Amino acid sequence: MTDNIRRMFNQMNHNTKEEALVCLKREFNLQSRKLVKNEWIICGQIPDAYQGRIVELFQNLLRKQQAMKAT
Repeated sequence: MTDNIRRMFNQMNHNTKEEALVCLKREFNLQSRKLVKNEWIICGQIPDAYQGRIVELFQNLLRKQQAMKAT
């Protein structure tokens, strides 16, 4: 599932990526968005318990990005 999460993250534009990192930081009460990006996204060290929720959040952000593109 981490490959799927990484793939979705790579489909995001810069603004959506930043929104995703901030969202994950808040959702999981983490110290920094840099930690999320480096350890979770780049290294693929996402806790199994969080992966389903992250997929859901990323799908919503990608839908939002697509809707913004369409207007």
